[in-house]
Amino acid sequence: MNETRVKDVMTPNIISVDVDDDIAMAAKLIIDHKIGSVLVMEKGKPIGIITKRDIVERVVLDCQNPCKVKAKEIVERELITVSEEELIKEALMLMHIHKIKRLPVINEETAELSGIITSYDIIAAFNTLELPRKLSKSN
Repeated sequence: MNETRVKDVMTPNIISVDVDDDIAMAAKLIIDHKIGSVLVMEKGKPIGIITKRDIVERVVLDCQNPCKVKAKEIVERELITVSEEELIKEALMLMHIHKIKRLPVINEETAELSGIITSYDIIAAFNTLELPRKLSKSN
C-alpha cells in the first residue's frame, strides 16, 4: 500500500455539469449515478465541486428553486487537485489539510482531468490489503 498511486484507486469516469446548468440537473446526476458530488466545468476546465450538502445548505434551506439556481451560483471555486502519479498517502494528506473528501485527479503530462479520488476510494483500497492478524490476545 505504501507505493499505491492515485491512478490505481481513482474513479476515471467523471460526472460533471457546466457552470450554466441548473442545480436540479446536478442533483439528478448525483442521484442517478449514486455519487456524492459533481464536478463543475467552465469552458471544458474543472473549476469546482458541488456536493449533496452544498445543494441542501445553499439551495434547499434557502428555499430557492433548484430549477432556477445555476451551478455557478453555489460552486466553491477553490479547487484542490492531485496528480495521478502521487502516492495515495499524499492525497489523504491533502484531504486532511483542506478538510475535503474528494480530489479531482490531473494527468501531469497532458494537464487534463483524468479522474477523481475520494476518501471512500482510499478506504476501499485499504480493504484489499491483507492485514496481519493478531495471533494471541494479551491478558
